[in-house]
Amino acid sequence: MFCANCGSTSDDNVCRVCGSPALDAGSLDTVSPILAGWWSRVWATFIDSILLVMPTLVLVLLLGNILGEITAIGAQAVYMVILQTQPDGQTLGNRAAQTRVRDALTGQVISRGQAVVRWAIIAIYSVLATTSSTSLGTIAGAVSVIALADCLYPLFNPRKQTIHDRVARTIVVRA
Repeated sequence: MFCANCGSTSDDNVCRVCGSPALDAGSLDTVSPILAGWWSRVWATFIDSILLVMPTLVLVLLLGNILGEITAIGAQAVYMVILQTQPDGQTLGNRAAQTRVRDALTGQVISRGQAVVRWAIIAIYSVLATTSSTSLGTIAGAVSVIALADCLYPLFNPRKQTIHDRVARTIVVRA
């Protein structure tokens, strides 16, 4: 049996890890994907970040700080959501790292909703972590710690998922 929520194996009808209902192994694809390693994920994120920095800077220079940043966040959303929901499930960074994003339960291409959730969590980390307002400074510090925890979470998770993967119910596999 496999948990529908966290993917852990279980002998019972209820997951011992998270308490969610377990699925019969026969209802899942019998081919288990090879999960992407932490360094592969870091490499993919690094490549995507480098690719998105220049357009972001151009938009901020052309449109000003606030409008430029809002437009850049929208452009980043389009990039991530469209590419991750394609049949190959890969951004340019994923292609370079030879990884792809998949639905954690089925192993199939993720939905637009899943891609939006993955992107939104990372966008919230980014926006709040870069806040320079004194009143939001403490929040920005806390968000930075949460973002770091999200980045390191695959090192301790048996399915090598980040927090945003768990929330969106996705996994990253080797291509």
